[in-house]
Amino acid sequence: MKTALVLGVNGQDGSYLAEILIGRGYQVTGAARQAVSRWVDPGRFCYVALDVAYASALDALLAEVLPCEIYHMAAIHGSAGHSYEAHWREALALNVGSVHTCLEHIRNRSRDTRLFYPSSLKVFGTSPPPRIDENTPRVSSCLYSITKNAATDLIQYYRARHDIWASVGYYFNHDSPRRPDSYFLPRLAARTAAQMGQRGPAPAIATLDFWCDWGSSYEFMELTADLIQAEHPSDVIIASGQPVHAAALAAELAGAAGIASPHTAPPPSGEAPFRADLAMLKRTVGRLPRHQAIDVAGWILRERHGIAINRPTADMR
Repeated sequence: MKTALVLGVNGQDGSYLAEILIGRGYQVTGAARQAVSRWVDPGRFCYVALDVAYASALDALLAEVLPCEIYHMAAIHGSAGHSYEAHWREALALNVGSVHTCLEHIRNRSRDTRLFYPSSLKVFGTSPPPRIDENTPRVSSCLYSITKNAATDLIQYYRARHDIWASVGYYFNHDSPRRPDSYFLPRLAARTAAQMGQRGPAPAIATLDFWCDWGSSYEFMELTADLIQAEHPSDVIIASGQPVHAAALAAELAGAAGIASPHTAPPPSGEAPFRADLAMLKRTVGRLPRHQAIDVAGWILRERHGIAINRPTADMR
């Protein structure tokens, strides 16, 4: 039986990933700072309350579990506009330092263990080029991207120097009903529900004048679990490949929900300013994501507010 360690198992991505691995027959250990498992049934896996940022505690867990696969889904991360300055030391210890702990465990104890680390669209800068692929230069434009780029450099060093199987996934935006309320799609879904007469105030949305590529967290985790099975490690863009303007998405969601869009400003015409090149993802795992932003927004609206839109979203998981 394969064994997997999911760090950050109480987060959106870590919890879905753990459920997927359990469903595939893995013996899963999940670690997070909280006292209990938040999303995953504790009867289905081994939950360990642990602050992954503490190197000695993480190293002891790695030595005890000796997993075949390590998924480093833990991170200090916030929604757009989040300030990392006050949490810099914690972010450095968790987003970078704990990656080094995992790499050293593999180098010294378990050479056959594989490591996956999630990076972000943010590592390509605030104004990424029109076409983004795995060779696009990384630009550290914020403290979060500094930590993600440092961890990626560390992984690439260990891969070249010590022949360790470690892969980086450059996740574009991805959401689900488990995403915190501060993120855009949960806010948009809550706003739509409020406009439909559901209980609760309509949360404010700062702006709809931006482009983004949103995918499904659950689907991204399925691709992640497949990616780590590749013969050779590679760093891969994981995105829907279908960027959309936020105003257009808001209007589409309102229309699918059967209400008039409250957003009067029309979305801009023309092409998106950037688009993910998913050729490497297709070559590595043999398929591409199926779900787009409207699917994910409808999924959140259905699961969190009990509202089904005129679009098939039942197969999101």
